Amino acid sequence: MIVDNNSKAMGGKSQDICSTTGGLHEPLVTDNNRGEVLCSSCGIVVIDKVEDLSSESKSYTLEEYNNNTRTGMASALSIHDKGLSTIIGNTDKDATGRFISSYMKSTFNRLRTWDSRSKSSSQEKNLRSAFLVLETVKSKLDVSDSLIERTAYLYRKALTKNITRGRTIVGMILSALYVSCREANVPRTLQDVANAGNISFKDLSRHYRVFVKSLELQVDSFTPSEFVSKIGTAVGLSEKAKRDALNILYHAQKKGITDGKNPVALAATAVFLSGVSNEEKITQYKIASASGVSSVTIRNTARVLRKKLEIDE
Repeated sequence: MIVDNNSKAMGGKSQDICSTTGGLHEPLVTDNNRGEVLCSSCGIVVIDKVEDLSSESKSYTLEEYNNNTRTGMASALSIHDKGLSTIIGNTDKDATGRFISSYMKSTFNRLRTWDSRSKSSSQEKNLRSAFLVLETVKSKLDVSDSLIERTAYLYRKALTKNITRGRTIVGMILSALYVSCREANVPRTLQDVANAGNISFKDLSRHYRVFVKSLELQVDSFTPSEFVSKIGTAVGLSEKAKRDALNILYHAQKKGITDGKNPVALAATAVFLSGVSNEEKITQYKIASASGVSSVTIRNTARVLRKKLEIDE
């Protein structure tokens, strides 16, 4: 309860005479739970049904959002209907909880059928299938929600321009995901995305080229340094060795050695050279497995870096 000494601000009812003091009702007490204003002397209710203007502090869980609450989840592009659709319930009850008549039951059954058919368009089915794949791949690649939203935006844009026609849904949604990773500098290779989506590298590459060309996207290539932390952590490289690998790539880039070369292969080679110089127990095979680059590529690239940067074996 809150004591309010300003009785004049409470309106005309606050001017009534208090039966205890013989004067005006003062001080006044506000009961927030009941929404009432009472006189602290005689206990009479001066004003009832007071509107609560304070902010709501309760937080809702996902289950509470989906369980007959006032509001739903926030709108999102990664949901096929953006989270804005409505569903006609199957309770067959009115707002007061009473059962509706048999005539109204048949009417609502027809409405439910029409509502279901209106949501079964080809575009709706396409988005539903695409975003189901996207939700599955999200956990495998460990990407953020903002990147998933960007992917959904790109896919909706491709669907609007009929780029997806004649091509697989999985290939197009994974292409949009890879483009989003490139734009956000998230180190995920085309092979990583292909493995997560259970699609061949060749098929995904073909879809990716069509996706980028049709939407006229300008996608920057990855830098080798972005993959050092990922590969180094996978093979158990120390932090000092990771810094040395980044230093190797810095000098290689400064001399123009990295131009036109696979960034993942350069990062894997830098990790290998740094591990050898720091006398850490990592093999070419282990690095090749973690990076997806063959051991032959690592050996050939290491030979070039040793010669250009004058690194001792």
